[in-house]
Amino acid sequence: MPPGAEPPHRVLLAIAYPDVYECADHVLEIMAHRPIGLEGFDDLVVYYNRRKRLNSEGLSLLPEGGGWLLVEFGGDTAPEAESQARGLMAALQRSSRPPNMRLLTDKREAKRMWDVRESSLGVTSNVPGEPLRWEGWEDCAVAPGKLGSYLREFNKLLKSHGYSPVFYGHFGHACVHVRVDFDLQSEAGIRKYRKFVEEAADLVVSYGGSLSGEHGDGQSRGELLPKMFGPELVQAFREFKALWDPDWKMNPGKLIEPYRLDENLRLGAAYKPWEPQTHFQFPADQGSLAKATLRCVGVGKCRQSEGGVMCPSFRATREEGHSTRGRAHLLWEMTQGEVIRDGWKK
Repeated sequence: MPPGAEPPHRVLLAIAYPDVYECADHVLEIMAHRPIGLEGFDDLVVYYNRRKRLNSEGLSLLPEGGGWLLVEFGGDTAPEAESQARGLMAALQRSSRPPNMRLLTDKREAKRMWDVRESSLGVTSNVPGEPLRWEGWEDCAVAPGKLGSYLREFNKLLKSHGYSPVFYGHFGHACVHVRVDFDLQSEAGIRKYRKFVEEAADLVVSYGGSLSGEHGDGQSRGELLPKMFGPELVQAFREFKALWDPDWKMNPGKLIEPYRLDENLRLGAAYKPWEPQTHFQFPADQGSLAKATLRCVGVGKCRQSEGGVMCPSFRATREEGHSTRGRAHLLWEMTQGEVIRDGWKK
């Protein structure tokens, strides 16, 4: 198979350890067997899938454990891909505490297993009866060999602030997503959020890692970049930008002279949305249309063009405004009263 080519045959190996931290401990060992994919998630991802009655088939295929790694192998032939997976299984069986494993060679079963991992953002973001979970510290990355130690220390930091995290992500690249129950609707909660983020940035830098290992720095990381690059290099960034953008027109307020990480929040301490009377009662959202609009986290599954029955209006128009996501954001803007100021239009 040429380098970079899409392997025509794949198998998926699910590995279960007692917790997500032990999963992280074994990333280097697993990557030495050259899989084409290595993703991980914790027990809360599984718990919330079960609680929301989602992905039952994939959950039934998971080996017993408290943290899981999905290891994908590819090859020119099915036996070649399977042989690689079995080589890893044999190596792990020789360890003093071998994990529970399940090899999936059936494409349909592998897809159901991937559905569990791919549901992580949606199932953990808005759980009835629990606080909203937010990104706020997504995509930080460290060297794969340091991932276990980093996650343990990071979890201690979260707990010291009273936060309850959910971990999932790209364990093969040691780039882990985390959804956290930040309070972003009170001044005290936002102050605590800022203090936590500053300490989390110091922790990642102490591991020689990156504040933003996947999706870029943006507004939530720009203020923190001096911690990672130092003042001299940040000043060089500033001078370079000034040469090419002397009028400060190109994406201002993000990396150079950035907005504060705790301003321009989607909610914030001043969040007081319009609460109109509605025909529907929204019992899972305390009767609030505004709260119901926060259910959409932007995953975009409603933009699918084939399979299932999701969002036929988008399939017909191919326009974001006619997707479920687009309509949810439109309703959110309406309850804010900033962009859409005249409420309902019949």
